[in-house]
Amino acid sequence: MLLPLAFTPQIMMAQTINFKPPSGGAPKTTTGAATRDQSCLIDASQPNKKTLPILPQSNYGLTISSRPEFLIFKTKSTAKQIFLSLESEDSEQVYQTFLPLSSDVGFITINYPSQAPDLVVNKKYKWTMTFICGKALRPDSPAITGWIQRTAKSQTLTSKLQAASPIDRVIIYGENGIWYDMINELNRLQQQTPKNPTISKAWEKLLKDHVVQSFESVTLVK
Repeated sequence: MLLPLAFTPQIMMAQTINFKPPSGGAPKTTTGAATRDQSCLIDASQPNKKTLPILPQSNYGLTISSRPEFLIFKTKSTAKQIFLSLESEDSEQVYQTFLPLSSDVGFITINYPSQAPDLVVNKKYKWTMTFICGKALRPDSPAITGWIQRTAKSQTLTSKLQAASPIDRVIIYGENGIWYDMINELNRLQQQTPKNPTISKAWEKLLKDHVVQSFESVTLVK
C-alpha cells in the first residue's frame, strides 16, 4: 500500500530539520558597517528590506568545508561588484579579492574563490563583503560581515554524510551545529523544489527560529 504524499519519508524527514547551535561563538568585535551609506542597497519599492548575511543571531557559524559558500539575502542594488575580505581572529589579513555581483534579488550564494587559501580547521575568520556602488571602492561603501569557523569532520560524520540523501544531509548538519553547510544545502533544495510546501516550511522555520533579526526582511520577497 502506497503512503499518501504528505507522509512520504522525504517529507517526514524535512519536518525534523532543526539547528542545534554549537558552544562558543564569534569573538566580540565592533564594526562600522551599520553606519555606512546604505542607499545603493535599498529598493525604493521595499524600503524595509535590506541586504544581509544569512547567519544565526550570533553572526557566527561552523562549516566542514575548506572552501565554503556564503549565503546572503540581496535587495535590489546598483552594485555590480563586491570586495570580499577574510581576516583571522587576531585581525591578520588572510585574503582579499573583487568578485562580480549578480543582479538577482533574493537569496544568492557567494563562492569562496578557488585561488584563496583553504580555511584552517578550528580557526575563526571574519568575512566582509563590501558593495561597490560606484566606480571604485570607497571608505563609506556599504558592507555586511559574518564569522566562520571550519570544524573537523569526524569519520562517523563522514560516513553518515556519504550515505545520506540531500534531506538527510541537512538534518545531519543541523544536529551537529554546522550552519553554513546546512543552510546552503537547504537553500539548494528550496531552489530545486520551489513548490514543495514542506521544504518551504522547514526553510522558513529555520529563518524564524535562528535568523530572527532578519526574518521579516527576507520572507516577504517574491
